[in-house]
Amino acid sequence: MLCPSPTSSRRSDFAEAPGAFLPAAPGTEIVDRGRYHAVVVGGGRYVNASRLRFDPSDAAEVLCEVHGLAPNGVASWITRSRELADALRAAGARDPEPPLDPVFKALATDREPPRVDGVEVRRVETYEEFLTGLEIMLASGGFTDDGAARRRAEAPETYARRRARPGGEWLAFVDGEPVAWAGALAGTVGLFLAGGATLPAARGRGAYRALVRARWDHAVELGTPVLAVHAQERSRAILERCGFEVVCTLYELESSPP
Repeated sequence: MLCPSPTSSRRSDFAEAPGAFLPAAPGTEIVDRGRYHAVVVGGGRYVNASRLRFDPSDAAEVLCEVHGLAPNGVASWITRSRELADALRAAGARDPEPPLDPVFKALATDREPPRVDGVEVRRVETYEEFLTGLEIMLASGGFTDDGAARRRAEAPETYARRRARPGGEWLAFVDGEPVAWAGALAGTVGLFLAGGATLPAARGRGAYRALVRARWDHAVELGTPVLAVHAQERSRAILERCGFEVVCTLYELESSPP
């Protein structure tokens, strides 16, 4: 499948498979076996497999191999190949848990996004601020009750892991109230925008765009002025107005050991 991409192939590769360009956080393990790149989290609770480079006929074998990295956990798969996605689905993978979509876009930019007036952005520095961001994310819609409960139960561990990795999280305030949250991971190419959410009642007031700008400023501070993101349709148009270019379409699935 041919995809439009920004001028830098390295930037495009970063947008497609950011995990391959990010350092291992404490409590994670990197496994790169050529035909896939995997990040194993929490001693095998989760494994995220990306940069898939194998023949579709080998999907069942690779599925079993990755499950061996997380024998009691869940595997997430991201690929730009619809053929590989179909092969993994035939081998037992399924659509991801809401609010994730099974099809989305990878985008990237090295252009400065516009500033936004009327929105204050602060970096998350405490556990209480982290919990504020978590509740904004859960209130943004789409989470199942079980999914929300799991994320709340894992909050202390998630906070500790995120504080130990390069990047950060930010809150956006309108009229003094926190209305949006966003995170980012710092890698060798730039920042990967690892999530963002705005309270439904506050949408359309620039909070999302202000958080994009804050993360751009951080990327500039780090000397890597590139942003990459995986975006569902709701945010794609906003990102394109901020200067992002579509790199390719991506397909995500998840699977569990039998």
